[in-house]
Amino acid sequence: MKKTVLLLLFAGVFQNSLAQFGYKKFFYSIGVTGKYMTAPKYTGYDFNLSIVPRYNFWEINGENTVSIEARPQIGIGTRDWYIYGEYEETFPTRVSYAIPILLNYNWGLNAEEDSDFLLGFYIGGGYNYANVFSDTPPYEAIHGPVFDVGLRFDGEPVSHISFMYTHGIDGGKIYSVGFYYDF
Repeated sequence: MKKTVLLLLFAGVFQNSLAQFGYKKFFYSIGVTGKYMTAPKYTGYDFNLSIVPRYNFWEINGENTVSIEARPQIGIGTRDWYIYGEYEETFPTRVSYAIPILLNYNWGLNAEEDSDFLLGFYIGGGYNYANVFSDTPPYEAIHGPVFDVGLRFDGEPVSHISFMYTHGIDGGKIYSVGFYYDF
């Protein structure tokens, strides 16, 4: 828990220090994410709020950028422990969280501030760590490589939908759908 809080604090300080360079390369989104998980010992669902800071570190041109982003998420998660039947009643719902870090290629709408397109997309990958806050065993994180793809739609504010797939190191999988608004 302490490591997670320190990581989020460091990410915020790092972002604000990079923003001092003057040229707007930061974008922020807020939204909700729904996830379905399968792991060796459980299945589960999470419904999370997300704040998405994105930093464009390479502008190929005004319509093409490469960015790094974090999608820290916190919400409610349920777990069905089908191997540990005795925990079904004592471990049903907990506060859940996930910390995906992604490297994305962005094209079109909101790839950069001055885009001429009414539609945009992004595609990329990175690493995801998802778990629940609990001091009651059993609990297991799903972490591993993540792939994401998304579409941005014109509007005020710009909205987008994101699909993410995480393939956990221990064989767990996370399927995510997120709905976000860019600011």
